[in-house]
Amino acid sequence: MARPRKPTNVLEASGAFRKNPQRERKDAETVGPLTKAPDHLGGGVLHAWNEISKFAPLDVLSDSDRIALEVAANLLAQFREDPAEFPATKLVRLEALLGKFGMTPADRAKVGGKKEKPKGNPFESL
Repeated sequence: MARPRKPTNVLEASGAFRKNPQRERKDAETVGPLTKAPDHLGGGVLHAWNEISKFAPLDVLSDSDRIALEVAANLLAQFREDPAEFPATKLVRLEALLGKFGMTPADRAKVGGKKEKPKGNPFESL
Protein backbone atom coordinates (compact mmCIF):
# COMPACT_ATOMS: atom_id res chain seq x y z
CA MET A 1 0.00 0.00 0.00
CA ALA A 2 1.37 3.38 -0.97
CA ARG A 3 2.01 6.07 1.61
CA PRO A 4 -0.86 8.57 1.74
CA ARG A 5 -0.12 12.09 0.51
CA LYS A 6 0.46 14.74 3.13
CA PRO A 7 -2.05 17.59 3.01
CA THR A 8 -0.81 20.67 1.18
CA ASN A 9 -1.13 22.88 4.25
CA VAL A 10 1.10 20.50 6.27
CA LEU A 11 3.76 20.55 3.56
CA GLU A 12 3.55 24.32 3.34
CA ALA A 13 3.86 24.76 7.11
CA SER A 14 6.88 22.46 7.26
CA GLY A 15 8.70 24.45 4.57
CA ALA A 16 8.70 21.66 1.98
CA PHE A 17 7.79 24.05 -0.83
CA ARG A 18 10.56 26.50 0.08
CA LYS A 19 13.07 23.66 -0.19
CA ASN A 20 11.55 22.21 -3.40
CA PRO A 21 9.41 24.89 -5.08
CA GLN A 22 8.83 22.67 -8.12
CA ARG A 23 6.75 20.32 -5.92
CA GLU A 24 4.26 22.99 -4.86
CA ARG A 25 0.67 22.06 -5.61
CA LYS A 26 -2.70 23.67 -5.21
CA ASP A 27 -5.66 21.89 -3.65
CA ALA A 28 -8.87 21.69 -5.65
CA GLU A 29 -11.38 24.41 -4.90
CA THR A 30 -14.55 23.38 -3.10
CA VAL A 31 -18.04 24.53 -3.98
CA GLY A 32 -18.38 26.34 -0.68
CA PRO A 33 -18.96 25.75 3.02
CA LEU A 34 -21.24 22.94 4.17
CA THR A 35 -24.89 23.94 4.04
CA LYS A 36 -27.92 22.34 5.66
CA ALA A 37 -28.72 18.65 5.32
CA PRO A 38 -30.63 17.41 2.26
CA ASP A 39 -34.42 17.44 2.55
CA HIS A 40 -34.71 13.68 2.02
CA LEU A 41 -32.86 12.89 5.28
CA GLY A 42 -34.88 12.34 8.41
CA GLY A 43 -34.87 10.71 11.81
CA GLY A 44 -31.62 9.13 12.95
CA VAL A 45 -29.82 9.87 9.70
CA LEU A 46 -30.56 13.59 9.99
CA HIS A 47 -29.42 13.55 13.62
CA ALA A 48 -26.19 11.77 12.60
CA TRP A 49 -25.62 14.30 9.77
CA ASN A 50 -26.01 17.22 12.17
CA GLU A 51 -23.75 15.59 14.75
CA ILE A 52 -20.96 14.80 12.30
CA SER A 53 -21.09 18.26 10.75
CA LYS A 54 -21.08 19.86 14.21
CA PHE A 55 -18.13 17.93 15.61
CA ALA A 56 -15.90 17.78 12.52
CA PRO A 57 -12.82 20.03 12.70
CA LEU A 58 -13.43 23.59 11.54
CA ASP A 59 -13.34 24.25 7.81
CA VAL A 60 -12.79 20.60 6.88
CA LEU A 61 -16.24 19.74 5.54
CA SER A 62 -17.66 21.60 2.56
CA ASP A 63 -20.56 21.15 0.16
CA SER A 64 -18.20 19.04 -1.96
CA ASP A 65 -18.33 16.42 0.83
CA ARG A 66 -22.13 16.11 0.99
CA ILE A 67 -22.36 12.62 -0.54
CA ALA A 68 -19.61 11.16 1.63
CA LEU A 69 -21.18 12.83 4.67
CA GLU A 70 -24.56 11.35 3.77
CA VAL A 71 -23.04 7.86 3.53
CA ALA A 72 -21.33 8.32 6.91
CA ALA A 73 -24.57 9.60 8.47
CA ASN A 74 -26.49 6.58 7.16
CA LEU A 75 -23.87 4.18 8.51
CA LEU A 76 -23.77 5.93 11.88
CA ALA A 77 -27.57 5.80 12.14
CA GLN A 78 -27.55 2.08 11.31
CA PHE A 79 -24.82 1.46 13.88
CA ARG A 80 -26.75 3.27 16.59
CA GLU A 81 -29.93 1.39 15.73
CA ASP A 82 -28.38 -2.03 16.47
CA PRO A 83 -24.65 -2.01 17.29
CA ALA A 84 -24.52 -5.75 18.07
CA GLU A 85 -25.74 -6.70 14.57
CA PHE A 86 -23.79 -4.03 12.68
CA PRO A 87 -21.46 -5.80 10.19
CA ALA A 88 -17.72 -5.32 10.66
CA THR A 89 -17.29 -4.29 7.02
CA LYS A 90 -19.70 -1.38 7.49
CA LEU A 91 -17.95 -0.41 10.72
CA VAL A 92 -14.61 -0.28 8.88
CA ARG A 93 -16.18 1.92 6.19
CA LEU A 94 -17.67 4.24 8.85
CA GLU A 95 -14.34 4.52 10.66
CA ALA A 96 -12.59 5.29 7.36
CA LEU A 97 -15.06 8.04 6.48
CA LEU A 98 -14.88 9.60 9.94
CA GLY A 99 -11.08 9.44 9.69
CA LYS A 100 -11.14 11.27 6.36
CA PHE A 101 -13.24 13.95 8.02
CA GLY A 102 -10.57 14.27 10.73
CA MET A 103 -12.79 12.90 13.49
CA THR A 104 -10.26 10.55 15.10
CA PRO A 105 -7.23 11.69 17.10
CA ALA A 106 -4.74 10.17 14.69
CA ASP A 107 -6.45 11.58 11.61
CA ARG A 108 -7.07 15.07 12.96
CA ALA A 109 -3.45 16.01 12.26
CA LYS A 110 -3.73 14.75 8.67
CA VAL A 111 -6.63 16.95 7.60
CA GLY A 112 -6.35 20.65 7.39
CA GLY A 113 -8.96 23.32 7.38
CA LYS A 114 -8.47 26.57 5.57
CA LYS A 115 -5.88 28.66 7.32
CA GLU A 116 -5.41 32.31 6.65
CA LYS A 117 -1.87 33.33 5.92
CA PRO A 118 -0.56 35.98 8.29
CA LYS A 119 -0.44 39.41 6.74
CA GLY A 120 2.81 41.23 6.83
CA ASN A 121 6.04 40.26 8.50
CA PRO A 122 5.66 39.19 12.14
CA PHE A 123 9.25 40.30 12.81
CA GLU A 124 8.79 43.75 11.30
CA SER A 125 8.45 45.44 14.69
CA LEU A 126 11.78 44.09 15.93
